[in-house]
Amino acid sequence: MNPKAKKGILRRGLSSQHRWVILLLLFMTIMIAFIGRLSTSVALDAIGDDLVWSRAQTGFLGGVLMGIFLVSYGFSNVVFSPNIDKYGSKVVLTFSMAGCSFAVFLGAFYGHIYSLFLASRLLLGLAQGVLFPLATKVIAGWYTSEQRGRANSIFMVGAPIGVALAPIIMGPIIHIISWQMSFYLVAAMGFVLVVPIVLFIKDRPYNKDERPVKKDKKDIDLKKAFKELLADGDFRLIVVGFTSVNTVWWGTSLWVPTYLEQTTGVNISEMAYLAAIPYLGAIFGLLTGTKISEVKGNPNQVIMFSLFMTAVMIGILTFSPIPGIVMAIFLLSLVFFFGQLSPPLFFTKLQNTIDGEELGSATGLMNGIANTVGVLGPVTVGVVVALSGSYDIGILSIAAVSLIGLFSFKSLL
Repeated sequence: MNPKAKKGILRRGLSSQHRWVILLLLFMTIMIAFIGRLSTSVALDAIGDDLVWSRAQTGFLGGVLMGIFLVSYGFSNVVFSPNIDKYGSKVVLTFSMAGCSFAVFLGAFYGHIYSLFLASRLLLGLAQGVLFPLATKVIAGWYTSEQRGRANSIFMVGAPIGVALAPIIMGPIIHIISWQMSFYLVAAMGFVLVVPIVLFIKDRPYNKDERPVKKDKKDIDLKKAFKELLADGDFRLIVVGFTSVNTVWWGTSLWVPTYLEQTTGVNISEMAYLAAIPYLGAIFGLLTGTKISEVKGNPNQVIMFSLFMTAVMIGILTFSPIPGIVMAIFLLSLVFFFGQLSPPLFFTKLQNTIDGEELGSATGLMNGIANTVGVLGPVTVGVVVALSGSYDIGILSIAAVSLIGLFSFKSLL
């Protein structure tokens, strides 16, 4: 056999084997990160009891506590994501995961002091801001353009699974021991994951006879790079669409446990699995959206359909004549299903549009803008709840956000 051919077979074999290990690690990283993100939402009632908050304070201060994460998260996406292109995915992901766990630990340790609790959420956002840009770049390096859609769906499923597992893992601990202990468990999960990250994460495939090419760590002109990206019409379209979808996701997902408790009377600490059920809809949505796009060949139509149907389902949820926990969970599942049809499409469009050397920065800018604006989601719900005293009206405000996003996206086509 030709030595070059043999070498090529070896390279493809190692790539095929190793890429699934890497994809699994990316999935687990996102999953644990989202458990950390939702930790405050799951524990909000217990936190409010500890800090002696009224209903209005729980709505406003709780909304700020959940939403402040997105401010530093967006900043981190924009400012720190270029380090992925500069230093490599292994180094950045190691520091990111360790930082996430440390932030959750601090949130529990200083949870009795509101200002320090806010600071821990800011730190969590800074640590997690690089995760999606990093995963996007690694997948682009290990998967072909035809395979990226499915790979993106798989790693992104870690988000709703993490959100679904958060009340299941944390709820019983909050009920039996304390909300602080549930935070410590989440922090420990992240610290454990750092070990396989160090052992297995690589930017691209290479066989045992090779050494990865070391590039000069050149400084990146962020202002110039971002100016060029924002001048691109396709990139602006992607940003506007993803910002709309992201704002709706955070506005609903962060409030689900509290919403169910306040509108149905169910005790989430005792029946944590109930708060997890709606996120199954998000999982199916992520896996279905890519399939629909592949069949129709027009991801923009899928994105607009996603935004429209999300608003419709939130309206039905709010005005449903059938009360009760079963109907609320069923309708929330549909909200998340339709809302999550489109996220993988944005990342696939970006991977197929942007050069690999700039992909980390481009994804960071997209994710940074989307999540900085996305803070309006949970904060809007919190403010509306504080003003109206109604969690139904609070969630309904997100339907308006979804429709605004739909018209904004359509205007750029």
